[in-house]
Amino acid sequence: MKKPSFDSLFIAVALLLVFILLTRTPIDADQWWHLRSGEEMVTQGQILLKDIFSYTRYGADWVNAFWLSDILLYLTFKTGSYFALAGFVSFMGVATFYLAQKQISAPAFLKALLIILAALTAAPIWTPRPQLFSFFLLALLDYWLFSLKNKFDKSYWLLIPLFALWANLHGGYIWGILLLIAFLVGETFENWFGDAKKALPFPVLKKLFLFTILAFFAVLLNPNTFELWRLPFHTLDVSLSIQEWHSPDFHQISFHPMLWMLFLLIFSLGASSRKLSYSNLFKVLGFSYLTFISQRNVAPFAIILFPILGNQLSFLWDEDLAPRVFQLARHEKADSTPQQLPLKLTRLLNGILISLILLAALGNLYLLTRPAMVDKNYPVAALQWIKENQPEGALFNSYNWGGYLIWNLREYPVFIDGRADLYGEELIGQWKQVTAGGEAAQQILDEWDVHLILLEPSWRVIDELSQHGWELLYEDEMSVVYGK
Repeated sequence: MKKPSFDSLFIAVALLLVFILLTRTPIDADQWWHLRSGEEMVTQGQILLKDIFSYTRYGADWVNAFWLSDILLYLTFKTGSYFALAGFVSFMGVATFYLAQKQISAPAFLKALLIILAALTAAPIWTPRPQLFSFFLLALLDYWLFSLKNKFDKSYWLLIPLFALWANLHGGYIWGILLLIAFLVGETFENWFGDAKKALPFPVLKKLFLFTILAFFAVLLNPNTFELWRLPFHTLDVSLSIQEWHSPDFHQISFHPMLWMLFLLIFSLGASSRKLSYSNLFKVLGFSYLTFISQRNVAPFAIILFPILGNQLSFLWDEDLAPRVFQLARHEKADSTPQQLPLKLTRLLNGILISLILLAALGNLYLLTRPAMVDKNYPVAALQWIKENQPEGALFNSYNWGGYLIWNLREYPVFIDGRADLYGEELIGQWKQVTAGGEAAQQILDEWDVHLILLEPSWRVIDELSQHGWELLYEDEMSVVYGK
């Protein structure tokens, strides 16, 4: 078997497995208001910059940093419903990790294993949301920096349209800015304290620094202008009580691959004579820090660490492991003569294998995206009851169901949903007070003139509602509806 054919098979199989790994039922709590936002912008022909989905923030300015992503996600959904949406999510994963692996000079089998490990690391937050575009653009930017350092690609001007596009797709442009800063600082350190021959010369760094500043200002080419600069910091301030902004919970097995990647890097550094360049060191430290602070950074961590880890393990393989393996192989060859298949037959067998895995991937995608798989995660029966009976009054809803209600219960504006930056600490705090029960809960409900409540039955306030004149209108294992 010819090596190029064998190598291509490894990579193709790995990428198909990534597609399968990242295929899941599209039930993310925030995807729904993104879809509704995209639909409204397509039908109205204008960008949404004010809230129209809630009664608590209706008409307030909304920093819509993902307007273009929302349109693309909605059009994808309109084309093929949940099947197309989940397929797009998986495809973005394949495209992102294919781009990231292009930086690695390693045996195909090692690349393939690391592609799968990186996808497993990113999987917990790989969902149908605009952040997918940030993940891909981060991989693209990292590859561009790789090309700049290794090929002296001087297309600095590309940073300007890249960040202008990024600013209209997702607020994660800040990951790109941080990557540029880590690279610039690292290359400066490499010139001062490391191997200056392997570092970018200072004239190149000066130009990159200039275009980094221009890229930062290119972020302003969006409908929200200066508000987009403030968004990442404002979101951090108001989102600390939301699960995805917490540090990773390593009691959950889904976050263990992140540790595996980090520990593998530490092992490879200790076992080989090659040390990290300063730019790679700052990238690893920076994105590791972000990930330990917040689990929503685990995918950027995987994207950045993946090629660094791949090249480090490749060096260890070439330096120490491969000679031993080849020595053992030579002993085996002395006792037997290997048989090689004809090239045409090899390609045929490879094609059959790839086709079978592709069919399995599409079958898995179909099974996981049937409407019944989505509906079982949401209070479908309760919504049906509300639609049939049309109870009057403002609705107080579950935080996790806010986006779903925006998409599926359009007659009732929501109290709150996943747009934490829009609602701020005040509204999120009021929602918490209500669900916790007590006199404060009834005061807040009265202030907002709430006459309808849709919540999970586990909240403490549910046990108190009947004492305050609320009537149980509907109940099942997933949800309760109270009216007053």
